[in-house]
Amino acid sequence: MTKEEIDIDSFKKIDLKVGKIIAAENVEKSNKLIKIKVSLGDGEKTILSGIRNQYTAEELVGKKIIIIDNLKPAKFMGLESQGMLLAAQDKDGKLALLTVDKDIEEGSSVS
Repeated sequence: MTKEEIDIDSFKKIDLKVGKIIAAENVEKSNKLIKIKVSLGDGEKTILSGIRNQYTAEELVGKKIIIIDNLKPAKFMGLESQGMLLAAQDKDGKLALLTVDKDIEEGSSVS
């Protein structure tokens, strides 16, 4: 299924950055959510993600991932999420986090 096309100016509004997961913990009373603390070099963000059925909190720590940095904060189960991590999902529902293939500075822009 192809989504609606957007122009380059719309895409440029999305602030994609490299973040390093420095802490992660399961959200109590949730079977899906993991609370992730991400370092962006000049600061940190908390992101809630529904990836618990495919990743453990422990295996996430240390990964460099791609996040949407300028997403409006949202609340889930009383907790605020300040961004979104990016992951690919296949037709069977298997997830793979988008990561970087070389060591690059946290906070680096993705274009």
